[in-house]
Amino acid sequence: MDRVEKSKEKYNQLFGNGVPAAYATDPDFQDILSRFNFGEVFYQGNLDDKQRELITLVVLATNQTLPQLKAHVSAALNVGLIPVEIKEAVYQCAPYIGFPKTLNAINEVNEVFRSKNIPLPIESQKTVDEDNRFEKGLATQVEIIFLLFVLATSTLVREWI
Repeated sequence: MDRVEKSKEKYNQLFGNGVPAAYATDPDFQDILSRFNFGEVFYQGNLDDKQRELITLVVLATNQTLPQLKAHVSAALNVGLIPVEIKEAVYQCAPYIGFPKTLNAINEVNEVFRSKNIPLPIESQKTVDEDNRFEKGLATQVEIIFLLFVLATSTLVREWI
C-alpha cells in the first residue's frame, strides 16, 4: 500500500469517512498534510495509535491549536482511548504550560465530550486528599530519588570494575 492509500486509511480510522474541510479551499495543502502525517509519520516507530494520539493531544494543548485539539479528541476516542485517559493527559500539561492554557484545552475536550454524550464530570482519579498529600508526595519523591541513586551507583560501579 502506498502512502496515499495509507493516509486515507489512517485518516478514516482516526476521523471517520468525512473529507477534511481544508479540501474545499486548500486541497494541495491538505494532500501534503494528510500524506505526510497519516501516510508516513503514523507508520514510523513503535508507538501504537493510542500513544500517538495522547502525544498529539498534549502537543496541541501546549501549542494552543485548539480546533485541531478538538478533532484529535475525537480521534483519540476512535482509537480506543477512554475519557479519563484523555483528561489526565491534558491535566498533566498544567505545570508546564500554565493553568490558563490547560483550562482552554480542557474546555475544548469537554465540548467534544458533550457532543458525544460523554457524562461530565468524569469520575475523580484523586489518589490523595488534603490530609495525606504531603506524606504521599514525600513517599513518591523518596522512591524516585532512591531509584535514581540505585541507577547512578550501579552505572558507576560497572565503570569502575
